[in-house]
Amino acid sequence: MTAPHTIGLLGFGRIGRALADYVESDPDFELGYALVRSEKDDLPGHKQLTDPARLADRPVDLVVEAATHEVLADLGETVLEASDLMVLSGSAFVDESVEQRLVSTANANDTDVYLPHAALLGMDGLVDARHALDSVSIRATKAPDHLDFSYTDELDPGDVAGRTVLYEGPVRGLCERFPRNFNSHAAVALASLGLDDVRSKLVADPSADSADHVITASGDGFDLEIVRESAIEGVTGEYTIESIWGSMRRALYADGGLTFL
Repeated sequence: MTAPHTIGLLGFGRIGRALADYVESDPDFELGYALVRSEKDDLPGHKQLTDPARLADRPVDLVVEAATHEVLADLGETVLEASDLMVLSGSAFVDESVEQRLVSTANANDTDVYLPHAALLGMDGLVDARHALDSVSIRATKAPDHLDFSYTDELDPGDVAGRTVLYEGPVRGLCERFPRNFNSHAAVALASLGLDDVRSKLVADPSADSADHVITASGDGFDLEIVRESAIEGVTGEYTIESIWGSMRRALYADGGLTFL
C-alpha cells in the first residue's frame, strides 16, 4: 500500500480549515500538522504545532502557506529546510528579497517552491507565452466589504458610495495596498511580465455579490481574455479553495489517468 501524501499547513483560518477537511477526507492524504497561534478546539492536539522553531523537525511532503505575507517572509525558509512549500501569499514577493531567500533555501535543500493560480485562470498559458507577451492586465471587481483596507492609509471603505475605481497601476502597488486580497494578481504577474509591468485595476462596487476578475493579454498575433466570477466569503472566493486543492494534488502527482500540462 502506498503511503499517504503528508501535508503541513501554515495557518488555520478559512482556507486552512477547508484544506484540512479536504486532506482528512481523502485516504491518499494525511494532515501532518497545522501551525497555529493558539490551540484550536476543532483540531486534534497532536496535529497542532504552536512553536515555529519546530517546523524543520516536522518534514512533510508539502507545506501550504495559508496565513499572511508576513508569515511567509518569516517562516518560509525554515519550512524549505525540510519540505516543499506552496505559497498562497504571493503578495510577499513585492519584497524581492523574499523570493530570493526562498529560492536560495530551496536550492540548497533540494526542495521546491510552488505558486498556484489560486483565484485566477490561465497562468499556464501566460507562462508558455511569456517570451511573446506585449501586455497583461487584470481588472478586479469586489464589494468593499470583501476588501481588507488595514494595510493602506490612502483609502477608506466609507468613501465608496457607488461603483468606484480604487486603484489602477502596476500589480506591485495593488499588492502593497491589499496584500490579503490580490495574491493571485501577484501570481499572474510573476508568471508573465512581472509585478511592475502587469497592470491591475480595482473596482469597488457595494452592489457586487461576487468577486469578478478579467485578465487580458496580448502578443504578436494573439489576444487572450479570461473571465472569472466566483461567490465570495470574507476575502476569499469559493473557487479559490477548490483550485488550491487541485494545485496541491498536481504538485504531489496524486491523480491518476491523464496528466494535464
